[in-house]
Amino acid sequence: MSGYNIAKIKGVRIAGLSACVPSHVVENMIEGSQLFGDDIEAVVKTTGVEKRRTCPEGKITSLDLCIRAAEALIETNHFDFSQIGGVVCVTQTPDLLLPNNSTYAQELLGLPQSTAAFDINLACSGYLYGLWVAGMASLSLDKPILLLDGDTHSHFVSTKDRSTAILFGDAGTATIIEPVNDKTEWYFSFITDGSKRDALMIPEGGFRNRINESSSLYREYSDGGVRRGIDMKMDGMGVFNFVVRNVPKSLEYLIDQTQSSIDDFDILALHQANLFMVRQVAKKIKFPLDKVPTSLQKFGNSSSATIPVTLASELEERVNKEKLRILASGFGAGLSVASASFELGPCVCTGVTEYEC
Repeated sequence: MSGYNIAKIKGVRIAGLSACVPSHVVENMIEGSQLFGDDIEAVVKTTGVEKRRTCPEGKITSLDLCIRAAEALIETNHFDFSQIGGVVCVTQTPDLLLPNNSTYAQELLGLPQSTAAFDINLACSGYLYGLWVAGMASLSLDKPILLLDGDTHSHFVSTKDRSTAILFGDAGTATIIEPVNDKTEWYFSFITDGSKRDALMIPEGGFRNRINESSSLYREYSDGGVRRGIDMKMDGMGVFNFVVRNVPKSLEYLIDQTQSSIDDFDILALHQANLFMVRQVAKKIKFPLDKVPTSLQKFGNSSSATIPVTLASELEERVNKEKLRILASGFGAGLSVASASFELGPCVCTGVTEYEC
């Protein structure tokens, strides 16, 4: 195969993994019945999203959830956070436009003032980008790096828009990446097609289209959606076509580059966009579905946080005891794909904790 770049990192490992979701549960069969009527059962079955966890807007943020996830790791007494060399925060829903989340995380977690801290603005492919960047930072600083990844996209979804209304939930995660004397390599591959950025976007609220007096008004659009200018707009078929055309090829390329076969991987960890898409990607590369964990039925699509949420919620016991070889891919807004091959475990995994709403 050709046409892809490959990135390699040698000498790092994941030492800790934790996730946090809000305690508030949304039952899609109930909440979605007004919008979808008698079709709601079929919609839930296709998307796989039975329940979602959502935060009350203005009270709990993605940073709050990430900090709670990091605190769960601290409470295990396995980590000395005074030795953390950097904080990388992946989010598209920061507390403020200025300053970023990671600098406040340094203060909230009591990290040294020598800590390097920066945010990465990425959606569904963000966790694997975060692993790549945090891995390189860990090697450069020769210190552990705290990777925070979380979003609260439920705040940017119209309850009157059939393409997005019952998909998105909120979550925050924390991952500790540390340097080790180990020859095991992580592999990464990326795909970006900015020409299709309109397929998944929030049109207003940035600096090209500033918030105005009509940004909070609901309007009906030509695609049949009813939403505000500050709500997410999604061309579901456009995103689906991009994913099924690119993600399997990206994963097959990684398998080829690592001189591996499907059987060499214990887990295929995919972004939890919807159940149909997850199964289509697995089917395309002939990966057994019993090795493709899903968490979207319990938590919904939490954007870039879905991969660590899935690993923490579905593999907690195994990750604490076993070494698992992971094949993973995050895909969505950008449009963007990040795929990776890496090892996980045995390490400290605290599963998924709840943030009381």
